[in-house]
Formats: sequence, C-alpha cells, structure tokens
Amino acid sequence: FSNYSHSLMFNREACSGVEPSQSSSPYSLSSSHSSSSTPVSSPLDKVKWPRQSGDDPGHGIVGAIWHHQNPDDCNEAKYLVWRFPLSDRDARNIGALYSTIQAWLAYAMQTDRILVLDARNWKLTDSRCELRDTLCYFRPISSCQVPHKPKGLVSVRKADEIAKQDQSLQVIEFEGAWWPVEATQPFTITVKTESGEEKQISALAKPKTVTEWSSAALQYMWRPQSDLVQLINENLAKLELSSKVEPEKTIAMPVRASDKCKGHSIKHSAAGEETCLELSRYMEVAESVRKLDPKVDTIIFTSESRDMVERSKEYGKDGRWKFVYNTADVMQGTGSTNEATLKKSNTRTLGIQSAIVSLHM
Repeated sequence: FSNYSHSLMFNREACSGVEPSQSSSPYSLSSSHSSSSTPVSSPLDKVKWPRQSGDDPGHGIVGAIWHHQNPDDCNEAKYLVWRFPLSDRDARNIGALYSTIQAWLAYAMQTDRILVLDARNWKLTDSRCELRDTLCYFRPISSCQVPHKPKGLVSVRKADEIAKQDQSLQVIEFEGAWWPVEATQPFTITVKTESGEEKQISALAKPKTVTEWSSAALQYMWRPQSDLVQLINENLAKLELSSKVEPEKTIAMPVRASDKCKGHSIKHSAAGEETCLELSRYMEVAESVRKLDPKVDTIIFTSESRDMVERSKEYGKDGRWKFVYNTADVMQGTGSTNEATLKKSNTRTLGIQSAIVSLHM
C-alpha cells in the first residue's frame, strides 16, 4: 500500500437454505457520510492514497472501482449486499475481514452489481462511534443505497448458491464467511492510464494482477473518514518521517506473529494457521535486497507483536540498519477479535487506527 520500492511480505495466507423474496428490503443503508472534501497533505508527499470522499481517483484499478461503485443512476443499478458475520465464533480482524470483502467486490464487478456492506454492530467498533459500522473508520464504498422496495430480492446463505440465483433480481444478499469460487477467477476491467487513454486489463490473472487488484481494492475501501485522516496526519507528523525516510532506500517490513503462528498459547485467540518465520529470516531477506541495491539502509518495521518490535531493535544497534517504528501502535498482541480484545474497547478502536497509520507510513 505504500509507495516504497521494496516491501517484504512473508505470511500467506454456512449455513443452509435459500430464501427467495419479492418483499421490500429489511434494512436501510446510508449512502452518505459527512466529511471534508478539502485535500489533505501527507508529511510524505510521495505517498499515494485516495484521500477524498467524493473525488474520482482517476486512473488505474482504483479509478475503475470508483466508477463501478458510483454509477450515474442508482435506481436502475443491481446490488450485492454482504453482511458482516456476527457469530461470536467469528474472530477475524480487519485484515482477514477485508480480504473477504475484496473477493466480494471482485464478484460484484464481474456480475455488474454494486457491492454494499451491511456492517451494523461490527465487533471492531465501540460505543463511542454511534454508527457501529465501517463508517466509524472509512468512507462509504458507494454513493448508492439499496432501494427501499427493490425489484426482487433474494437472501442466500451458501456461497456456492450465489451464481445460481436469478440475475434479474435487483438485490442479492449474502451472510457468511466465504465467497463463491467465481470471485477468484480473472475478469476484464477497463482502466484509464495516467495519460488519459483507456485500456483493458485482466484483473486477478496470476500472479502479478492478483496483488495489484488486492492493493487497489483495499486502497479504495480503506479511504479514511475525516476524523481518522486527522489522526493519521497527526501521528505521521509526530514520527517526522520526512526527515527519516527516503522511499527508494527503504524496506517496508510488516511482521505478523502472535496468534497467527501455529502452536501459540494466547488465550481466547483463533488457532494459529501458519508456521511463522523467525525474525532472523526476515533480516536475511533484507540483506539480500541490500545486495541488489546497496543504497537501501532503512526499515519501516511494524507488527502487532511487541516482542517482535523489541527484538528487531537488536539489528539496529550496530548502525547498519536504521529502523523506523509506528510509535502510536498499541501492539495489541493478537490479530483476533477475541474475548479479551472485545472487553477492551480502547484497544479495539486503537488497533484499527494503528494499522491504518502503519499503512500510511
């Protein structure tokens, strides 16, 4: 998500029944959210990020997403509504959750539907945000709202049933943790280049455009609302990055540890799903990058694990590497929306804010 020339990313990684209905929509989803339209400058003017709520980002995949999600005629548009899983067993945090959402966005664009989120009572918000949904942090993903009386609506609870629905229905809604297999298939979109020309690209064609698609989708969906923009810029100003970082000499090193790792002993967290790499392995790869480009001497190091952050400082003691940290990070020590973090509404909100500040670094 950053504009740095080097980035190290190592970690990879329903219910039954279909209920057709021609009745009116059971919910009303807001199509607007108050925010300033004044451009916000970053302490690092080289950082690229779509910052304004109503402005067309212009070229590239982000611009194509914006045009798809903000059509001229909302009344005639078709909609795909994805409801956030509210089960107490669903422990996904922002990264895992939005990986699912970007898959649904791909499917919405493939089927010419506007993606709308039903994120009421999202677990990663607290009572200080009256909306209790994604608008606590981010801009709306569409200027449209689901019609109060849609021209046909169906609710689906199995991802593999989505494609079998009558596509003439104006609204298809789904609640569940997974997505249809079609959401991972390559599809063609028209994008504008920086010179203003149009060209077609195959999104999700492996391997390169998978990363390009995911990055663009998250850039679009994670456009911060005005309060978060202010917080981001305040924290970035305190970090004085402009005096510490030259992007072409910098590696971005986000390290996921703690409950991501198999065999962890963190209570109330999801089971570990990966064999996590040792910090020494990260640094070996950093050294290999430096061999290719000897000017590289700075690492922006971020992690939810305070232990990893402290251990990384050992590699900066001899002056060979300069480390830059997100000092505003709460480092909650888990990536799960678990019982412990849910009781700490302070950590719940600040964890999201910390992650977004890190991305803007």
